[in-house]
Amino acid sequence: MKYRNKFLHCSGLLQDHLKTDINEIFEIIGAIKWQPEFIFERSGNDNLKLQTAYNERFKTELENRGWETQPKLSEKPRLIGDFRKNLVFGEIQFGNSATLYRDFYKFQYGVQNGLVYLNVLITPVSPAKFFHTLCNLAEFYARHFGSHRSLT
Repeated sequence: MKYRNKFLHCSGLLQDHLKTDINEIFEIIGAIKWQPEFIFERSGNDNLKLQTAYNERFKTELENRGWETQPKLSEKPRLIGDFRKNLVFGEIQFGNSATLYRDFYKFQYGVQNGLVYLNVLITPVSPAKFFHTLCNLAEFYARHFGSHRSLT
């Protein structure tokens, strides 16, 4: 699996301190086979496809490594992420580009309130390769804002 990473406003000291958690995220990305017709098989005949399948596969991989999924940063305003471990908080965004605004708000809220030290955004580098209906705005945000993991 090819991927690209970019650290913004993140010191080498912080990266070193959170190296174990950061490397687990790289391992998870590497454990997933990336393909245009991705299907995640669950028990029974309840198979998931595309974005839903990738989200569920990430959830499974994260939980297997001890990450909290659907962590709450705040009740009011209601802010729930995709994953958290220690002081690393993350979002996985393969869907609606408008939700990227909310993701960045959660990142800002978490840092300003001392709840997280490192935010991770996982997005496709070339969303059209995976999800033909995904707006190019997601690609723009993935390339230009925030600490993130980008998939190719």
